Amino acid sequence: MSSGDLIADRRFAYAAMLREAGDCAGAADVIAQALEIAPDWAEGRFALADALDAAGDSTRAITAYRAYLARDLADSMGAEVRLALLDAVPPPAVLPEAYVQRLFDEYAPRFDTTLTERLGYCAPERLYTALVAAAEGRRFARLLDLGCGTGLAGVAVRGLTDRLVGVDLSPRMIAEARRKAIYDDLSVAEMVIYLRQERDTYDAIVAADVLVYVGDLAAVFIAVAKRLSDGGIFAFTVQRGDGEGFRLGAEHRYSHSRAYVTATAAAAGFDIMQMSGDVFRREKGKDVPGLL
Repeated sequence: MSSGDLIADRRFAYAAMLREAGDCAGAADVIAQALEIAPDWAEGRFALADALDAAGDSTRAITAYRAYLARDLADSMGAEVRLALLDAVPPPAVLPEAYVQRLFDEYAPRFDTTLTERLGYCAPERLYTALVAAAEGRRFARLLDLGCGTGLAGVAVRGLTDRLVGVDLSPRMIAEARRKAIYDDLSVAEMVIYLRQERDTYDAIVAADVLVYVGDLAAVFIAVAKRLSDGGIFAFTVQRGDGEGFRLGAEHRYSHSRAYVTATAAAAGFDIMQMSGDVFRREKGKDVPGLL
């Protein structure tokens, strides 16, 4: 987060103290002073927008988020998501790739501990149980773990396959997965691009708590269908939503309705063997409804 200017960095540090103390408006004022010294500091622009947003000044926050985007076209901080939540732009069909990569690169060292010990994460175990039930004792020659992260799902399904392949957008998450030594192959790539470029087919593909970062699932479903062998199984979890489609939530995760998942899967050529409601994680002490 350094601006490259010592004085600007010191002012930003003071702003961080104000923000932590609950004075968001004061923090925004001090960050603005830092930006007078380092006007092209993209992360500082985002921090200003975030402080204004937290202070309830949505009009100035929208302007500041746009000023950040002008300096970081890849949107590694997720300003487009913030603008959508402020109703300034339509919700994106998928979260910005650079934002997701940065988010999980930073999250990687504490990912396993946070999910399993604090959030009650259990999607991998639920997917394992569903695969066993659906496959009726079948063993998968090749299994692909989409958005494999640190390998939590890989650990759960390793015993069901002869060859386990994982792909994830975050290099640091892949590095953590590699340390588990359970995958036969690991790749850093965006999952739809990977599926379109891949030439091998798989008997099963799993996606545990991955599609919550994708709004429009059509491209993913179509790409998965093309990489499955005859009779192959795609097992995944989503966050359950109401209505007919999908919605971007304040936690920067998408929820999908049963009707939307059903229709989108059918359009990609899938037959749904099972769709059940469940809870795969907790957020701020509350169960998050999901679909498997």
